[in-house]
Amino acid sequence: MTGLQIRIQSIDEKPRPYRLESDAAWWQAMREAFGDREVELVEPFVAEIDAYRLGLRLLFRGRVTGAASFLCSRCGEPIPVRFSEPLELLLEPAQNPALIPEAGIELDAEDFELGRYAGDELDFGPVIQEIVALAWPMQPLCADDCAGLCSICGAVRSRQVCECETRQATRPFAGLGQLLEESRKKIRRRT
Repeated sequence: MTGLQIRIQSIDEKPRPYRLESDAAWWQAMREAFGDREVELVEPFVAEIDAYRLGLRLLFRGRVTGAASFLCSRCGEPIPVRFSEPLELLLEPAQNPALIPEAGIELDAEDFELGRYAGDELDFGPVIQEIVALAWPMQPLCADDCAGLCSICGAVRSRQVCECETRQATRPFAGLGQLLEESRKKIRRRT
């Protein structure tokens, strides 16, 4: 059990707060789902939500927070990334409970704020995974102006100074710059 479940019978018409916290097994499955094994958990993902009934419907409102350490996509240095995402979900009873997954929740394919429920217990693990997936950085950067790695010696340019660029003898477009300068000189001579 991951600590991400809520028993349906505990939800009343009066809002009730819940605190759902992920565990190491949930995080491991999350990393594997994204194929990003270098990402390390810094703070567990926690969903702090208020839940209440609206007739047969169940309404959940709150926030999902957590932190992970990613590698900068330019220089490879570790950087912490904080997550703080809203969670709002309205669930209706399923017309055919046999089609609902084992977690007890089936999200709408077009609107992740709507879904159906069945069973006695709701597992919010897949819901939190969807929320985090939408906020997962595609190319995390330690800084917007990160200079990355030197392509010759591998030095982290933001921390080390290397002379590789000045030593590099062949530049692919150096000849074009020389042609441009020669054409400018010819134009100046004519005028």
